[in-house]
Formats: sequence, structure tokens, C-alpha cells
Amino acid sequence: MTFTVYLAVYLVAATLLALGMVEVLSTWNNGYYELEVSLENGLTQRGTIDSGPYIYDPNAGELLPASELDLPGDGPYAVFIATGDWGTGSGYVPDGGRTIGSLYATVDLVRSGQVQLYDWGLNYNEGYPQEEILEANSTISVDNLARYDELSRKGRAQSVELFESMTGADLEETFGEGLVSNTAYYAASQPPVSLVPWILTLATGLAPVLAYGVLGWLTFRHFYRVHIAGPLVELAGAADRIAERDLDFTIRVVRGRELGRLSETLEHMRASLLEAQRELWRTAESRRRLNAAFAHDLRTPITVLKGTVEMAQMRLRRGDTLDEDALDALSAQVARLERYATSMGGLSKLEDRPVERETFALDDLREELGRHVSEVMAARGGGLELKLPTVSEAARAPVLEAIDGPAFETTGSSVPEEGGAPVSEADRAPAPKTCCASESTFKAATDSRPAALLAIDLSLVEEVLDNLLSNACVHASSIVTFDMMVDAGVLTLVVTDDGPGFTPEALHRGCDPFFSENKSAEHFGLGLNVSSVLCGLHGGKIALTNAETGGARVIATFDVRPDRESVF
Repeated sequence: MTFTVYLAVYLVAATLLALGMVEVLSTWNNGYYELEVSLENGLTQRGTIDSGPYIYDPNAGELLPASELDLPGDGPYAVFIATGDWGTGSGYVPDGGRTIGSLYATVDLVRSGQVQLYDWGLNYNEGYPQEEILEANSTISVDNLARYDELSRKGRAQSVELFESMTGADLEETFGEGLVSNTAYYAASQPPVSLVPWILTLATGLAPVLAYGVLGWLTFRHFYRVHIAGPLVELAGAADRIAERDLDFTIRVVRGRELGRLSETLEHMRASLLEAQRELWRTAESRRRLNAAFAHDLRTPITVLKGTVEMAQMRLRRGDTLDEDALDALSAQVARLERYATSMGGLSKLEDRPVERETFALDDLREELGRHVSEVMAARGGGLELKLPTVSEAARAPVLEAIDGPAFETTGSSVPEEGGAPVSEADRAPAPKTCCASESTFKAATDSRPAALLAIDLSLVEEVLDNLLSNACVHASSIVTFDMMVDAGVLTLVVTDDGPGFTPEALHRGCDPFFSENKSAEHFGLGLNVSSVLCGLHGGKIALTNAETGGARVIATFDVRPDRESVF
């Protein structure tokens, strides 16, 4: 569209410029061919000579302006009829001596040499060739004009008689004798001696070429600089910054449809590279923290091993025997180091785990997860009660707020228990060792929407759920609550316990590797870290909060859209 506008403006401007240049140059050039004639009233008239045709009036001995009347048929025959008086031209006679349109040729002008006279042509026949009557330079002098006209009227084809025989009209009777002829003349001003008129004539012919050429060059040069060169410079600069790994900027959409698409493509590539760079940095930083945590946690068993070995060496030097407790201590610390190494190896391979998705209907997924939660709680609950409440529309808001907010931060919101009612102190009392669930408790807020297929790695989700439920079972007093919802292609799992909840440090560092406020020889603080990595592999994340009624709440999200693109 932009190029079309440029082209239209260019054509209009170039046409107007060419016409203006031709008009100016023609007017200037005509000034060299203008003649000045003195009229009978004493005034002067300036103008260019009208080229004709003219006929010669033998009675008056003067040239008369004439009109050409072609005879019917295809032959080169015509009759020339006098149309007016001579001397005044096609314009009016002014009061002053200024230039007007044109002047008619006269015998006096031909005699003075200001005008040259030529044969107009037509009405030739084989018995009267033109070359035998014209002078050497094809001009007709005043002295030969009367004789030339007499011979020409007699020798040429008698077009006047032919016209009368064809039409029945007697032109001489109508217009007068001597005012109708078969011979006409062409008048031209004497060519000027100066070179300027020739130059102006050449310039007039070249004016359209120059106007279209120069204005076209200027127009398309401007178009190139604004709509091609400028955007290309911007895109080249952006490409250079990308090549230098400087990705923290934005490529704006440049002018032009094609270059605009190219800029959008470059921006998409830059954003993808920036995300990949940040992901690489996050991975490197995570591995650095993991190595630091691993090195820190190794100090305790190494210190114990070192002290036990030193004590054993001292006893051996004294000649004492090693007791069984010392050997048991050494064996326990070696086993602990072995578990550390195994855990570290598992974490190193975790990020390379493939996500193998399968398609599930929403109801089938609810059933699978409900069965799995019940099995885990039956095996590890130790008498805790499992609650599977309905997630109402009112209850969804605080959960979504926790998901959308920064991970690992306290959101200050909660999911009300049992359909939105808060949990009372009586409800938080130790409950009998039962596991209760019903079909109605798993109905999420999406029941009114059309059923959609979900792409999910069920084993990965169940592994995350195992870790969350295991942690909840360790810290819960009597109740563990499990909620789930699916919204906008995101599966959200919420595990809440009625224990003491997360400390501020745990809210901030709960998903760091080897972080635990209750470490033991068997538990190294890797559960939430592993769950966080697995959620990330599935396009989601982990969020840690405390419920309003007390207790810890962990929210795990997974991207379950069939297109498998992360929404985070």
C-alpha cells in the first residue's frame, strides 16, 4: 500500500513537472521565432507565424489564410478555401505592442526574408511532378510566387472541378473567384542564427525524460531510505546484538509488510534465545546451589568419620581393641554417604527425564488421582484423615492467586475446607484413622464446561503427589486435605495439612536442594526440590503457602494442554 501511494504521487508530480517544463521551454523558445509586424493604425503586433495553409490571390497579389477540404475517397486530393483577411493573426489586435498568439504570413514578410514559403503538397499527378517547379532549396520566392501559383493551378489535379462533379457544389461561385484553389502554401519563420533556440528545442524534447527520471530517482531514493534502508539498518543492528549475545532488548516492528514480518520473526527468535539463556542460567545456578548444599551436608558424616577413625587409631596405638559401637558408627556414616551419593546422582539425572504424556479425559484423571491419593494415605497416613472437598468458585480464587504470584512466597490466602467453610478448632482435633472420599468430592469447577482431553505424564504427576503427601503426613496433626482443579489447560493439585505450617525461611527456601528443618539420616530435604523440578519439566511450578486456618499448603501446577507449550 505504501509503495502504491509513493508511485501515484510520483506519477502525478512528474506529469505536472514535465508539462510545466515543456510550457516554459516552449514559450521561451517561441520567443526566438516571433516576428514584429507594423499595422496600418501605427501599432505593432508580435507573434509566431501561423504555418498555414495559405492560398495565393493573384488579383490582390497576397497570401490568404485558408482551410483544407479533403475530397471524398482515399485519394490525396483536397480543395483549399480562403477563410479570412490577412495580417491580424488568430488573436486580437492589442492597444499596445505586446505579443499575442500568432501572425499570418504575408507577401511582404516573405519578401523581407522573415518568412519562408513552401508548397503545402497534395493534388499531384504524374504529368506535374513537384520537383520540376520548386526551386533548389524547396522554397518559393516572392518573385516566382505568381508564376509558380499559375503553373501549379494548371498542372496539378483539378480538385475544384472534381469536388463540384462529386458534390454538385460550385465553390468559386460560393466563396468567390480566386479564393478557391488546388494549390496551398506552408509558411515558416526564418531559422534563428543563435544556438539557443536549438538548445531550447532539444531541452523541450528532453524535459519529460528529465522530469520523470530525476523525480523518479528522488522519489524512490526517499522510499528506499525510509522504508527499506532504515528498517534494514535496525534489523542488522538487532542481529548484531543477538550475535553478541546481548538479548535484553526488544525488536520493534519496522515499516513494510515483508520487513515487518521479518522483524517479528527476529523478535520471536530473540525472545526464544533469551528464554533459553535464562533457563541455562537457572540450570547452572541450580546446579551450583545443589553442589554447595551437597558439599555442606557432607561435612557432618565426614566429620563423624574422621573423629571415629582418629579415636580408633588412638586406641590401636595404646594397644586397645576396637569396640563394636565404633564400627557401627563407621558403618552408619558410610551408609549415609552412600545414600547422599545416590541422591545426588538421582538429582543430576532428574532434569534429563523425558516427559511422556498420555491423553486422559477429565473424569478419568480425577478417578486415577483419587485412587492414588487414597493408596498413598493408606500406606503412609498412619491414622490421619484424608479429606477430598469440592473446589467451589469462591475457593478457587486464593489458589489461583498463589499460582500467579511468585513461587515459594506466602500468599495470605487459602482454600476453605469442605465446600468453602472454614475449619474450626473442633474439626482440627485428632480424628479416627479413616480415609473418606466420594465421587462428588472430586467435582471441580469445570463440570459445567465441555469435557476436554488432557495431555499428562501420569507417573510424573503421581511422583510429585507422593512427595507432597509424604511431607504432609509427616507434619499433619490429624487431617490431610487434597484438592484438584483444571482451568485454562492447567492442572492444579493442592495438598494442605493441619500441622504447624511453613516457617518464613521454609517459605523462601523450601524447594532448595537438601533444605530441611528436620533432617535425619534417612531424609535429606530433597522431596520438594524433586517435585519442583518435575513440575518444571511438565510446564508448571510449585508454590508454598500457609493456610489461613493454619498448616502448610503446597500448590503444584502442570501444563496439560494438548499443544504441550508451557503457560508459565
